[in-house]
Amino acid sequence: MIRIVSFFSFALLLFFSSCNSSNSVDYGLDEYYVEIVTALSDNAFLLDSGKTIFADGGNTDSAYQAGDRIFLNFSYLEGSDSQVTVHASSKIMLGVLKSVDEKEIEAFANDPVRLESAWIGSHYLNLRIYIEYKSEKHTVTLFTDKDQLDQPEIAIYFRHDANNDPPGYPTYILLSFDLKEVLGEPEGNKTLQIHLNTTNYGDKTYELNY
Repeated sequence: MIRIVSFFSFALLLFFSSCNSSNSVDYGLDEYYVEIVTALSDNAFLLDSGKTIFADGGNTDSAYQAGDRIFLNFSYLEGSDSQVTVHASSKIMLGVLKSVDEKEIEAFANDPVRLESAWIGSHYLNLRIYIEYKSEKHTVTLFTDKDQLDQPEIAIYFRHDANNDPPGYPTYILLSFDLKEVLGEPEGNKTLQIHLNTTNYGDKTYELNY
């Protein structure tokens, strides 16, 4: 469960955002990569492909804890496939998949969000959404039915509780949910049916391989 209390500017995320797990952009100066990664330490990051990269000279914006999910903009040092220069970095919100009784899923609020994209990276489900936020705490949670985990197709339910927040302004959020504790490591033999209530697509279902 992720409680959203206040927001920071995500202008960099909006400018560079991409749903591809390995996205490079050439701005005429160098080749830049923009990815969601997992922090191993302040200066070491694990790509969702399983590769580890190291920030040259500790050139990150902030100190990160192991396990943090980070939006990272970087480029490789010449001649190296692991040493990188970090141009910008930002910690993103991290939650976990919850395995619960179906009745608990049905009882949780299901306020709509504006959906931009959803994709799997390693054992994480990543989401780009907008919520209409003014002043009250919002909560987002990811559920699955504990009695259906042995099925080849597994329903996953994204739930958003706006806590009766009055109309406000669209706010961009990048989220990552760890699926491993409930579903194990991805082996490519499961289909995840991601159910979301959206303002732009209605009741939307993504089918993603896991």
